[in-house]
Amino acid sequence: MATIAISARPEQTHSPFPLAARAARKAARQWFAGIPTQSLAVWRDTCRQDHCHGLPNFDARGTAFNDAFAREIGNLIIGGGRAGV
Repeated sequence: MATIAISARPEQTHSPFPLAARAARKAARQWFAGIPTQSLAVWRDTCRQDHCHGLPNFDARGTAFNDAFAREIGNLIIGGGRAGV
């Protein structure tokens, strides 16, 4: 049986905050699906604040969140709503 290599997402291999990236991807998919009624930027900022509140390295963690959120929104737009889960 052949083994299929599964490539890691960039934030899984380079980011010190993989949980922030995961939360960002989830938030992006929720916004794209029409769950929130807020603008994209307000939704991103609210989700980032909720995720990062009280955690160390707030600024770096927030940057990792924003980067992953932007990548996921791009993937959703390019992929027609079929971004990686």
